[in-house]
Amino acid sequence: MEEDRKLLVGIDLGKEVTQMHCFDFTSYEPVPIGRKVQGERVYEIPTALAVNPERGEWYWVDEEYAKRDGVICLHYLLADVMREEIITVGRYSVESYQVLKRFIVKVLSLLKEYYPAEMIRKLVITVSKKEDRLTGYLIRICEEIGIPKNGMVVQNYRQSYMYYAISQPKELWNNNVGLFELNQNTLIYTQINIDRKTIPYIIGAASRDISDGIDWEGLERDGDSHISYAFINAANTALHKQLVTTVYVTGKGFEKSWANHALQELCAGRRVFRGQNLFTKGACYAARELSGEGKLDHCLLLDEEMIACNVTIRLYGDASMQEVVLAKAGSLWSEIDSSVDVIPDDEDEMQITIQDVLKHETKAHMLSLSGFAGRENKMTRFTIRIRFADSHTCIVTLKDNGFGEFCPSSNRVWERYITV
Repeated sequence: MEEDRKLLVGIDLGKEVTQMHCFDFTSYEPVPIGRKVQGERVYEIPTALAVNPERGEWYWVDEEYAKRDGVICLHYLLADVMREEIITVGRYSVESYQVLKRFIVKVLSLLKEYYPAEMIRKLVITVSKKEDRLTGYLIRICEEIGIPKNGMVVQNYRQSYMYYAISQPKELWNNNVGLFELNQNTLIYTQINIDRKTIPYIIGAASRDISDGIDWEGLERDGDSHISYAFINAANTALHKQLVTTVYVTGKGFEKSWANHALQELCAGRRVFRGQNLFTKGACYAARELSGEGKLDHCLLLDEEMIACNVTIRLYGDASMQEVVLAKAGSLWSEIDSSVDVIPDDEDEMQITIQDVLKHETKAHMLSLSGFAGRENKMTRFTIRIRFADSHTCIVTLKDNGFGEFCPSSNRVWERYITV
């Protein structure tokens, strides 16, 4: 079964439109996955569904079936899911979880048209903003449809942008990289900064809303030239004194005609790329990296949801001393949950090592094993588990497993919080 799990998939679950890419090992690039509409492939899927309550059938919202009498259309599916546990339209009510599950299953079923015999190895779903309800739903959905927890990741747009930008030819990120997102009269600027003084390179990103002070309604009345001027002014302010030579722009706002002239002006001294599939491609590149198939070992991506340290423990195994990595710098703190079983040999404490890759500091933290005192040597087995409460707080748990019939477990658990 595991040999069939080959697909590396990225999904951009947007509020209005969803896109999906799958990594192609021939071109070594993400390729779009779409659905057929009137004989043609369409790669932007409305994040919406239609349901026939009487027959229990679900359709894409733009299908002919969705136009029949008695069919209910859920046009704002993602917003409804994030807001309510029960979605109610007229007399019809349905759990928001079930609506999202129907949608995700329909999207993933498109893969069968391209890869009928292969299964998903790694799925990365990217969203504008991670929220607990949505993230929990997505994890639960994937587990129910056969994708294990360690086979999927939910990440935000900024992280997908980082993976996308650094996966491009190196000449495009020799200097810092900028991204402008324009949707619903909101202009967000995200800049990737690269520290090349370290090996691996430290890749960081910061976002800020630069739409304050722009009178969008007034600009719409005044015409395209005024919108173009307002964007260029905001963009140049954001880029002032920044060594940014590559700029990406995305969002429905840039599909309007005024953007053509504005982006030409922005091209002075820079390379500018426009498109609507940046985040789904970035999620696909992330799936490649997180599956171990990537080529970004020379880079370490960090933002506020990723940890900036390696957590290791030194153990004896396979006839030699070795460093066992329990958490790796650049991992999403919410995804970390690793453990190792240990049998101490005349030891009353264990050492956990925290290596901060930003500060270049290494600290040792000693874990007392006094709770296991009184047992014969090598007659105790316990589990060391590493999780994170946030990006700066490591949770170390020790659980007594006993030693089979010779030494029953006390079922005691010790827990320690370490600030990293």
